[in-house]
Amino acid sequence: MVNPREGPYNNSMDCSNCAAPLPAKSNLCAFCGTLNDTDLRAIEVRGDVGPTTERVCPRCNEQLHSITLNVGTPLVVERCTKCLGIFFDPGELETLIEAGVSHVMHIDFNRMATLSEEEGPADIPLVTYVKCPQCQKTMNREAYGARSGVIVDVCRADGVWLDGSELGRILKWVKAGGQIYADKRLHERKRSEERKKKNLAKQAKMESTSGGLYVGDVHRPSGDLLWDILSAVARLIR
Repeated sequence: MVNPREGPYNNSMDCSNCAAPLPAKSNLCAFCGTLNDTDLRAIEVRGDVGPTTERVCPRCNEQLHSITLNVGTPLVVERCTKCLGIFFDPGELETLIEAGVSHVMHIDFNRMATLSEEEGPADIPLVTYVKCPQCQKTMNREAYGARSGVIVDVCRADGVWLDGSELGRILKWVKAGGQIYADKRLHERKRSEERKKKNLAKQAKMESTSGGLYVGDVHRPSGDLLWDILSAVARLIR
């Protein structure tokens, strides 16, 4: 007997219209053509209050609708009812992520390694830059987190735009421990930068007080060509 979820239909979700298994890397049902909401199925939505803002979808150019998400506290975001993209004001996506990561205690590296292959787009998407729904300036494309495989559109001033299905992919990455992994990498990077700054400050202080060059714990007077060469080599290999 053929498993309907094998091959191109190994998505864990079914179409909300015809109940057929969704394609592995798409939220568009291959059987009835319904665009499925794979982002908010696990989140309580209190209701669509309609197009209450002047913000427009950067993909469809249609007015966005405000919806309220219940993630511990009410969170109002804007969404396109046509393509299901979502716009988050600064800090809103982080609030949603924090609510989803609160019960995650460890990093599942195996799951993280397979998510990009399982959840990524079937074809390499054409790179396009979209305009911010608020200020209409071109947004920057940035990789979200470490190893999430999701590229988001960011406006430094007004917020983050996620295309349909991208939020769902980010939440799966969070549940696999992706946010914990990204936070650890950021912490390690900051510690490394702080150590480099301290070493440079120590070197500068020793050189200024000794009147010469300084490598490690060795002092030597300036004007010595051999020491100058050794110093340059030491800096290159350090």
